[in-house]
Amino acid sequence: MKILFAAPDRDLLECYKQLLETGLGETVTAFDGTQVLALLATEDFDILILDRKIPRVDHKVITERANAKNVPVVVLTDEPAGARRREEESLPNGRMSYPFTFAEIKKTILDTLEKRGTEERKGQVSEDE
Repeated sequence: MKILFAAPDRDLLECYKQLLETGLGETVTAFDGTQVLALLATEDFDILILDRKIPRVDHKVITERANAKNVPVVVLTDEPAGARRREEESLPNGRMSYPFTFAEIKKTILDTLEKRGTEERKGQVSEDE
């Protein structure tokens, strides 16, 4: 699995990079939106974990670009879980509110990828059909 983790806090990035690589797989980090867009353009990722307050490029633009490449997005926010904004509901594939534990983010990543895989298989026709 290849994860792109984008957040403006470099200490947070390093911490989660080490944890995610130990628990899930290769993790690439970015601390601003221009880095995220450049990485999405040049590399393939299984999932993008994106802090909503990423500087230099609006998180909605990044989410749209990731969705165009069929990369699921989990948005990290400091808003409470019930404060979801209507315009954002259709963009990310998942959402997490700070603070969260490593176990919670790992579960969210795995659940998002499992859900994405289930949705992709729904449209496929088996050879027996």
